[in-house]
Amino acid sequence: MCARAGSRVLRTTPGGDRARRFLLAQTWAYLPSEMLDAYLVSGYQNPRLNVQSILVRHFVIRMQFGDAFDELMAEEIRFALELNESLRVRARELGVTMGSYIDPVKSANVKRVDQVVEGRDSEFVDRWVAALADAEAEPCSALEFACGSANDYRAFVDYGLARFIDYLGVDLTAKNITNARRRFPGVRFEVGDVMRLPYADGAFDYVIVSDLFEHLAPDDMERTLEEAGRLAREAVILTFFNMADIPDHLVRTKGAYHWNRLSRSRVEARLRRRFPSVTATPIATWLAERYDYPHSYNRNAWTIVAKR
Repeated sequence: MCARAGSRVLRTTPGGDRARRFLLAQTWAYLPSEMLDAYLVSGYQNPRLNVQSILVRHFVIRMQFGDAFDELMAEEIRFALELNESLRVRARELGVTMGSYIDPVKSANVKRVDQVVEGRDSEFVDRWVAALADAEAEPCSALEFACGSANDYRAFVDYGLARFIDYLGVDLTAKNITNARRRFPGVRFEVGDVMRLPYADGAFDYVIVSDLFEHLAPDDMERTLEEAGRLAREAVILTFFNMADIPDHLVRTKGAYHWNRLSRSRVEARLRRRFPSVTATPIATWLAERYDYPHSYNRNAWTIVAKR
């Protein structure tokens, strides 16, 4: 996903916090359950080949098993980049603009491009299942904000990683939680406001938040960062789709919904109030320097890990 930088806006939506959260929930509530279930799992957002999704899984694996699987992790990134390149070339051939779309025609076009990697994207599913089959570790606890319809959690299950995680997914949209529970009836999914959650300080080893903060009003983003930090005993793992090295957030409003470009330094400074170790990785630069891959699908993607 790519956002256009708007003008700097410091106002919030009229009606107060409660009205803003209600409108935010309604932004997604009108959508069909089937569409929500298929959202963010195709094209470059397919968690089997999306580098940021892979890095979240790798973080959990490394915390559970140390460096035992580092070689396999590096191989998976290289393989994911091969699939990303296949998508990029095929999209150019078909004249398709890649993205995550609600529009059914645009979504169908992305699926046409997806055919070029169909079947291939399961290779590392099988390899991770085999690698983790005999592994042993006490489960860590993880809370995911804005879990959607288990869009990323389904990859945790497929790869054999879920059994090492005592997981809870929270989302503001009830349809997403219904979808997630239908897919994984034995897993905890709850409707909840990630700005105010009823759990004790440090209740989870890790808090995971993917591609959420850009959609929040500035004050709400601050509250959500604070809540993630409050709940995480060990670390927070955050992914951003529209972040840059700019001095201030660029805030673009759509009623209660936002499509912001976030300041890396401001987010990092906010996290340092709670976490002594904060590592911010610009994904495109990292891929170019470490893997010699110059075609990252999103030049504004960042992943930040903050540890105690």
